[in-house]
Amino acid sequence: MQEALDPLLKKYKVKPTTVLHLDPGHKLLWVFEAPSAEAVRDLLYDGGFMQWNDFEFYMTSTLEGILGIVDKLPPVW
Repeated sequence: MQEALDPLLKKYKVKPTTVLHLDPGHKLLWVFEAPSAEAVRDLLYDGGFMQWNDFEFYMTSTLEGILGIVDKLPPVW
């Protein structure tokens, strides 16, 4: 499996940073660094993962990055 995945990771410039198996539900939490969400989606499609998995994508930010944005927002009240 890894031999087939490595060229796709390189093609889409995607780097897995964390892979966790969530017990006992048999779910996988896979965290990537990637140029875009579309790059991850295309990697998963190209690799055929959608044939036997459900996917949920969550964009993430660092806490510091979010605080920097929140500090610039005007108050809502």
